Amino acid sequence: MKKRVFALAVVLVMALGIVLTGCGGGTSSSGGTSTPGGDAGTSTGGDASTGGDASTGDAGGSNIVTKDSIIVNVGAIVTKLDPQYGVSTWEWTINTNIYDTLWRNIKADYNDLQNWMVEDYTVSDDGLTWNVKLREGILFHDGTPLTAEDVKFTADRAKVSPYTAPATEWLESTEVVDDLNFIFHLAYAFPMVREVFADYQWGICNKAAIETYGEGAKEAIVGTGPYKLGEWGADNNITIEYFEDFWSEDVPQIKTVTYRAITDPSAAGIAMRSGELDVLHFTYLVSDALGFVEDPENFDVLQFERDHAQGITFNNQVAPFDDINVRRAINHAIDKQAVNLIVEEGVNNPEHAMVKTSFRMEGYEKAQSEGRITKYEYDVEKARALLAEAGYDESNPLNVNYITPSSGTCLPLASAVQAQLAMVNVNLDVESMEPSAWVQQVGAADFVTSYNDTGCWANRSPLTYYFQLHTGLMYNRENTNIDRVNEITELGMRTTDPAEREELYAELLEIISEQAINCPLFQRQTFVTTTKGLVVYPEQMMLPIYMFDTEWVA
Repeated sequence: MKKRVFALAVVLVMALGIVLTGCGGGTSSSGGTSTPGGDAGTSTGGDASTGGDASTGDAGGSNIVTKDSIIVNVGAIVTKLDPQYGVSTWEWTINTNIYDTLWRNIKADYNDLQNWMVEDYTVSDDGLTWNVKLREGILFHDGTPLTAEDVKFTADRAKVSPYTAPATEWLESTEVVDDLNFIFHLAYAFPMVREVFADYQWGICNKAAIETYGEGAKEAIVGTGPYKLGEWGADNNITIEYFEDFWSEDVPQIKTVTYRAITDPSAAGIAMRSGELDVLHFTYLVSDALGFVEDPENFDVLQFERDHAQGITFNNQVAPFDDINVRRAINHAIDKQAVNLIVEEGVNNPEHAMVKTSFRMEGYEKAQSEGRITKYEYDVEKARALLAEAGYDESNPLNVNYITPSSGTCLPLASAVQAQLAMVNVNLDVESMEPSAWVQQVGAADFVTSYNDTGCWANRSPLTYYFQLHTGLMYNRENTNIDRVNEITELGMRTTDPAEREELYAELLEIISEQAINCPLFQRQTFVTTTKGLVVYPEQMMLPIYMFDTEWVA
C-alpha cells in the first residue's frame, strides 16, 4: 500500500502535573488536521539547518523544508520511557512517538476524537459495556502483532500505577474476547472513556516484552508508534528511528530524531544559535526567546500561553497554612505584575491565573462572569492585618520553608516572591533542589510551601479537577480536604450533561478561590524555536513531538 509522506510537525499536547525542568511550557493555536489516509498539510519556511539532509519543495504555493533527521533538546535527563509510569514532560515527549493510543486527538480537541488503533466500538444502553475491535495488521516494533491481550495488560497496569490509577477507577475490568476484540466493563457510566485512552499515558505497551525483559528495561520499550527506540547512550542522548512497518498511512518525513539532554537553559540557547539543535523545546529564558524572535532570518518562533497556573503551593494541612488568614495574606502580599516583570520581562498574563488550573477549563467562564471567583488584589496593609490576626507581626515574623526546583526560572521566581513577602513580615527560607527530588518531596506532601506549576489533565477534561483537588490524589499538591470539593470532583466524573458539569465546576472554583488554597501568579508564556523552515505546529497544552502533517501559520 502506498503511504503518504508528511512534513515535520511538533504537536504540543497536554502534560498534567509535573514539569521537571524549566518551570514552563504550553500552547494554544490552530492549524491543519490529519486523519488515517488523509491529505498532507502544507508548511512555509526558508533555509534548512543542520542535523540531516534537507530539501525544499512547493506545496500549495509555499516553500517547505524537510529533513530526514533532526536534533531536539530536552531539558532534563530522561531515566525511563514508560507511558503508565512517566512523571516528566520530557519522558512524555519521547513516549508519544514510540507508543500509540487506541483513540487519537491530534488537534487536542476532545470534541473530535478519532478511532486510531480502534477499528470500531459499540456501547451498551446503560454505558457500562464497551465492545471494542482493534484494527488488523498493527505490529509492535519487535514484529509481533498487537492483540487484545496487550490492551488488557496496559489497562491493568494503568489501574495500579500511582500516576494513572485515579483516572481509571471507573474501569472495573478488561475482558479479552479474541485477538482483536475486547470489552471494557465499567463500574459506572463514564463519559470520557475515549478521552482517557487517547491520552499518551495510556499508550499501549507490549505485554510479552515487559514480562520477558522486566519493568524499566530498554528492551521492554516496544510500542506500535511511528518511531522505535534507537540508541540510548551514556551521554543521555536518546535517538528514535522511523519504524518501517508502521501501520498507518501517515508516514513522517523525519526518519530519525535525536533528543539531546541539555539541562541548563542558557546552554540550550547557545546550542541552538550555534546550529547544534534544530528545535529548542522550550525556550525558558525570555531574554533568549526574544533574541530568537528578533532574528527571523534564521529562526522561527512560536509563543504560547500555557494551560498551567504557575505560582505558590501551600500545604493546607500543616501550620501555618492550615490557617485561611495566612493563605489569604500571602495572596494579598504578592504583586503579580511586579513578579512577572522581574522574572519574565512582563510577558506572562496574571489575569488568567485566578485559580488553580486553567482559565480555559469548564466552569471558569461561568464563575468569572458571575463574580464567583474571589480575587486577591495586591494590598500590603490587608496582608499585614490578616497575618496579625493569625498572630504574626514585626515582633513575631512568620518563618516558613519554601522548596523549589533549581531549574529554569524557578529560582528567580523564588527570589522575587521572597523579597515581596519580607515586606509583610514573612521570612521565606528558600530551599533549592534537583527537579526529580522536588517532585518526590511535593508528591509526598513533605513540605510547607513550594513552587507549583500544575496544569490541565487530558486537555481540559473533568479529570483535571478530580486529579488536582480530590483529597488523597497525587496532584492535589495543596493537600486539601474539602468535602464539597471532593463531592463535586466525583460527580463531575459521572455527569454527562455539559450544563450540569459547568455549574458544578463553577461552584468548585468559587470554593477553592474563597479558601485561597494556593497562590496562582500567572499563566506562563513560553516559546518553541526552530531553525528557519523547520516549522512546528502548536497544539493545546505542552509537548510532545509527534511527526505528522502540519500547516504552518507564520
